[in-house]
Amino acid sequence: MVLIYLDESGDTGVNLSDVQQPVFVLGAMLMPQDKWKPCEEKFRTIISDFFGGKVPENFELHTMDMVSRSKWFKNYSIDNVKSLRDRLIQLVIDEKIPIMYRKIIKKDYQRYCENKYGKSIKIEPYIMAFPFICFGVESYLKENKDLAILILDEHRSFKDIEQSLKILRNAEIGKIGTESIIEKGFSVDSSKSYPIQLLDLFLYYLRKYHEHKLGKKVSLLHQEVFSRVVEASENLDNHNMGSDILEWVDNRISK
Repeated sequence: MVLIYLDESGDTGVNLSDVQQPVFVLGAMLMPQDKWKPCEEKFRTIISDFFGGKVPENFELHTMDMVSRSKWFKNYSIDNVKSLRDRLIQLVIDEKIPIMYRKIIKKDYQRYCENKYGKSIKIEPYIMAFPFICFGVESYLKENKDLAILILDEHRSFKDIEQSLKILRNAEIGKIGTESIIEKGFSVDSSKSYPIQLLDLFLYYLRKYHEHKLGKKVSLLHQEVFSRVVEASENLDNHNMGSDILEWVDNRISK
């Protein structure tokens, strides 16, 4: 069994003209069940070391807090926080935990939606990116002959996700379908889920990487980790079922 944690970065809903966050990223961390406990122990050790030997009560890693050195990190130097960031990224790399993601450039997506569906229909990037994540995960599971359960941050509504999963499991839709993702998914409090916290960290820097490629100014401190997070993650932008997925999304939206 594989636990599939989903999270996103740069989510502004149907506001696709936000110049501060021009890229949306949806990602998945694929955590084999036998790695969950050992990785949790290593995660807690890293956090404990940072705070002088004890994980603070109710601690939750938010990348934005760490980057801005606010809340839990307000009394720590840039070097302190940088060291924590690097250790957490290295944990995922050392444990060879797969991360998959799909990016959406919002202005391009807005143009695509308006040309395809008209200006009156608003579709969140999450809905478009989600099936790409499902098929990337499905390929991994089939290759490893395994099954998986989706786990999401509890703030995310299940309505569209459940509908998508239900349709994707329909045997009549041909090769566009998922067989290895079981159940409808579960929501968890991110403060109690270290994989979602780690995924949040990776997706933040993956988003910054793609924003940098678009020409947006990104700090040198962020750029330091670009090569590591990109090499440790699988970009599903060029998924070999891309045209089929777009057709599936079009059919779903038109109904």
